[in-house]
Amino acid sequence: MSDASIKSRTTFVISLLNNLKDIYEELKELSSDIENCSESFYENLFKSSRVEVENDIENYKNNIQKMEQLNINVTTKINEWYSFIKDTNEIRKVTFPIKLYFRKKAFKKTIDKMNSEILDLSVENRFIREKIINWEQELSVRALQEMKKGDEFSKYEELNRKKDHLVSELTYLLATIPDLESAEFDMNNIDTIIDKLLKIAAA
Repeated sequence: MSDASIKSRTTFVISLLNNLKDIYEELKELSSDIENCSESFYENLFKSSRVEVENDIENYKNNIQKMEQLNINVTTKINEWYSFIKDTNEIRKVTFPIKLYFRKKAFKKTIDKMNSEILDLSVENRFIREKIINWEQELSVRALQEMKKGDEFSKYEELNRKKDHLVSELTYLLATIPDLESAEFDMNNIDTIIDKLLKIAAA
């Protein structure tokens, strides 16, 4: 290949690299804009569903308080039961076996009922947690969908396609230029490659 051909190709590659730098800069700016838009979309969607979410959170907190109170009630009933069966005054009474039978039956029924209520509240809270998690994911998807409708996202995709095309072209062209130590490049060494190519073109 003649020196003139090498210089011409080198100059062309330099222009492509500079073009690639410009595209990278535009992509960075667009990424920042899109990120800000995404936050804005997400915030607006959150506000529109805020009442529903706050109700779920309030129900979740109320359920926790109810479970705490029920656990206290269970402990109280158990303590009352043990106090009854250890009460020597009650044990001495002729009616104690009958009282024991009915108290035991009532105690078991009460404890079973409270444990069932605790379980129901626990299950309800699990569903509320899952609903909130799903709601957050749904908001993210909806925000992304809204964001994709914007001109900035379309421009971002178009620039990405141009970037990929340039990278593909440059990977081939850089390998064809003699005296270039490495054909690999990224944004960290692109200026170094341009400097080397400028020296080659000036030689």
